[in-house]
Amino acid sequence: MSQQQLVRLRPSWRAWGRSCSSSPAHQKLEYPGWKLLEERKITEFDISATLLEHARTKAKYLHMATQDDNNAFSVNFRTTPMDSTGVAHILEHTTLCGSQKFPVRDPFMKMLNRSLSTFMNAMTGPDYTLYPFSTCNEQDYYNLMSVYLDSVFKPLLREQDFLQEGWRLEHDDLADNQTPLVIKGVVFNEMKGAYANAQSLFGQQLLNNLYPSHTYSNSSGGFPLDIPQLTWENLKKFHAEHYHPSNARFLSYGNLPLENHLAKIDSEYLSKFEFLELDTSVPKESRWSEARRVDVTCAPDPMNPDPVKQSTVAVSYLMADVTDTNHSFALQVVCELLTGGPGSPFYKSLIEPGFGSNFSPVSGYEDHTKETNFTIGLQNIKQEDTDQILQVIDDTIDKVIEEGFDADKIEAVLHSYELSLKHKSANFGMNLIMSMTPFWNHTENPLNFLEVNNTVTWFKEQLAKDPKFLQDLVKQYLKENKHKLVQTMNPVENYSELEQKQFDELEQKLRENLSEGDKEVIHAKCLELQKMQDDKEDASCLPTLKVADISS
Repeated sequence: MSQQQLVRLRPSWRAWGRSCSSSPAHQKLEYPGWKLLEERKITEFDISATLLEHARTKAKYLHMATQDDNNAFSVNFRTTPMDSTGVAHILEHTTLCGSQKFPVRDPFMKMLNRSLSTFMNAMTGPDYTLYPFSTCNEQDYYNLMSVYLDSVFKPLLREQDFLQEGWRLEHDDLADNQTPLVIKGVVFNEMKGAYANAQSLFGQQLLNNLYPSHTYSNSSGGFPLDIPQLTWENLKKFHAEHYHPSNARFLSYGNLPLENHLAKIDSEYLSKFEFLELDTSVPKESRWSEARRVDVTCAPDPMNPDPVKQSTVAVSYLMADVTDTNHSFALQVVCELLTGGPGSPFYKSLIEPGFGSNFSPVSGYEDHTKETNFTIGLQNIKQEDTDQILQVIDDTIDKVIEEGFDADKIEAVLHSYELSLKHKSANFGMNLIMSMTPFWNHTENPLNFLEVNNTVTWFKEQLAKDPKFLQDLVKQYLKENKHKLVQTMNPVENYSELEQKQFDELEQKLRENLSEGDKEVIHAKCLELQKMQDDKEDASCLPTLKVADISS
């Protein structure tokens, strides 16, 4: 799946597992093949954190030992595509089409009736891809780990897998090679559907326009018109460059012994690799000297109850580095105060007067990129109201700077955060891993992220020292921020026809240079793909639980 809205960094500590009979013993251990970097007790979550580096490949590993038998694991990679062909997304799909040890299609689905997993998935974000799972059964944990590790480090990446998951030309009716060649493919069709939603496309374009200089200027999921530029060779090249252990981060959580995890990962996979010098880092965005405006278009919504109100406007501000935990937390509090609930300033100034039906889905504080951003957007507005709404946004910011926030509301936001830290239910470990991913993607040491009490204490100290602390943040990051993007979206009557014309022209361009021999090769490959899809696979190579594993 593409660009998932994963767990928010700070307030969403909303899950925990079942407790075990005894806490993990804290003792200095030797980990062959690994270098111990740091051990730290995280009292907020009763976690003993261990940070390590693989001696041979420099892969990083974070283990969070705790009294929870819902053990979680993830292998993460920083994936920074420099185009919108969807290479990171398509690679996520094709790694799950079979591996050297488990040469079966879609092993995750086939593991469902062989596993007691409490979570299994794979996700592509703006600049990362992660493969997480969790289970309460020890044997199941290592079964799933085997499937996951083999999928990412030893995938087959066959041409058939690329044609199925990415894109291919295929006769509209495969049984009739006289029908036109058209573009097909799982990710191609998935992204056509995703961006058919006007708000999804608006959000993707907002990200591209706010961060125009590097990887975020592209769609990691893939723009459908760009996907056919990707080749099978470039897919394999991206895997070699980004799915190497030297670019990997491992996370584990729970009460299973760390030494067993490390021994398995090292002996079965990492020891087979050498260190590879890679630079997948994301540079900071060059700050603008003046605000920018972009106008985009969409198709009219026939289901909109008010056909006059079909426009969207958003103002987005580039903010702090995601690894600056203190300022990121403070800015998240500010943004919650600005937009959270009917009593918030922007709700009163934008929603109550009836400018639009609601805040747009892109509104809020976003922390899944190297530098965070805040967006205030309004959907279902009249196009002619756009400039007035922009003025209201500026006026609201000025009013907040002058009057500040109600002390009770600040306390209520902090109280909700602190309560959420104590609300621990079933999937805490998995949520923690997913929420840590954007942070650790851009720093060497992820442990500061876990020490939430230090961040909250710092925040309260700043408020005590300077009653205008939050107002100054609003002034600095909103009013005086030159890296500000205004983006509007207005419907165009023939939008769908124009878009379909682009797809028709793309298909025609792909067809026009094909010889008869090329067409025969394409048809043969598509028939071979269909046969592969129809063939019944032998899934006996996949690990499965035995009765003894469940009852033990």
